[in-house]
Amino acid sequence: MSHESSLHTQVGVTFLPKLNSRVYIPLFEACGGFEGFFLESDAALNALYPKFHLKKDCFNRKQALERAKRELEYIDRLAIRVCSTEHYQYPFLLGQCEDAPLVFYYKGELYTDDRQYIAIVGTRKASVHCRCRVERIIEELHTFCPSLVTVSGLAFGIDITAHQASLKYDVPTYAVLGHGLHTIYPASHKNLAEKIVAQKGALITEFPCLSSIFPANFLQRNRIIAGLCQATFIAESAVKGGAMATARIAQSYAREVMALPGRPEDSMSAGCNWLIKQNIAALVENGKDIAQIMGINTELPALSQDEKPTLFPDDSPEAIVLRILTEHQGLDIDRLSIYSQIPMGKLSALLTKLELEEHILALPGKNYIIK
Repeated sequence: MSHESSLHTQVGVTFLPKLNSRVYIPLFEACGGFEGFFLESDAALNALYPKFHLKKDCFNRKQALERAKRELEYIDRLAIRVCSTEHYQYPFLLGQCEDAPLVFYYKGELYTDDRQYIAIVGTRKASVHCRCRVERIIEELHTFCPSLVTVSGLAFGIDITAHQASLKYDVPTYAVLGHGLHTIYPASHKNLAEKIVAQKGALITEFPCLSSIFPANFLQRNRIIAGLCQATFIAESAVKGGAMATARIAQSYAREVMALPGRPEDSMSAGCNWLIKQNIAALVENGKDIAQIMGINTELPALSQDEKPTLFPDDSPEAIVLRILTEHQGLDIDRLSIYSQIPMGKLSALLTKLELEEHILALPGKNYIIK
């Protein structure tokens, strides 16, 4: 569009949700932008609508502007910002998606430089094992890509794990919400949402504060999660669910889709396994796999002898156990004893020591993984 419209009319567009989509850019351009659309006569608009398969007199522009005026009070009070396709901050990748919102709301920081964006999504019923894997993957990815930005939906399970791990490793993270920024759902994630903004991430939504919250909103926001990113990673999911919808949306945008495989008997891995079998998602096991698919250089500079970590001597029992667990995640004590040739009594004490020192994590069933 040729010029930037007023904040009032940009917000007004979000109260005409059907029109808040890039597919209608030609309609707004024909009116001279958002401002022109709200100033245009009914007769002129009714003449344009059929070209866009819209019915005559289908939008109450006066009501939208009245609601926008009230919305501006929230924006001023809550430090909410507005971004439209007229702004230079509008995310480039999202702008390539035809159904992306023309206008959205945000708190925090939007990056305009070259960054690597990855969506990390999955089930709300995430296993301890998968949550640990997600944290480790984010740590590895950040090692390969300091300009990493993660994107998720602030839900329970995999989403919240991705945001928490990003904050832990100082990775900016975007949380895309299915409601206005006057509230946080679930409420228990309010403190985390504040940390996301404080650590140079962002909370993003296409929904005004005055709009009603519907369950469908949370599925609708998934297209923004996928659209913001070069790649979408499904960490754990049943065959049906929001993460699977996000994977299909990412595929429709011709973006990379990746999934973590799981055991056939695990219902919460069935979705990932299905995506892999259908060649929708690439099979990945760690951060390096993901980085390579995203075209990120994974060749790290070699450490000098002085720089090499010396946490445990190479031939120590601790180093042997950690090497085995690095190669075979999720081993129980019996198999660890066989692989390491360390007697069971000594190994049990050693595992307790490594767990207390936070080198490893004991999962249900006394399976051990690297932390």
